[in-house]
Amino acid sequence: MTSHSTVTVSEAQANLPKLIRQDCFAIARHGKVVGVFVSKDRMEAVVESIELLAKPDFNKALKEHKTGKAKLYKVEELDAEMSA
Repeated sequence: MTSHSTVTVSEAQANLPKLIRQDCFAIARHGKVVGVFVSKDRMEAVVESIELLAKPDFNKALKEHKTGKAKLYKVEELDAEMSA
C-alpha cells in the first residue's frame, strides 16, 4: 500500500499496524470514504502551515517570493551580517 491510499474497513482492521506507518490513508465503506488517518508529523505540519498563513508578514514574504520580488541572500552573506 502506498501513502495516500484508500483501504476498506476490513483491510484497515487487518493491517492497522502496517497502515499507521504511512503518512495518511483513507478508510472506505461500500466505496465511500468514511474516515481518514493522518500521522502526527503530518498533522503538526498542517497546524504549523495554518499558523504561518495567519501571519500577515509571512503572507507578504510568500507573495514576494512567488512573484520573484523577494530578495535572496547567500548563507555566507547572512553569516557575515550576523557576526558583524
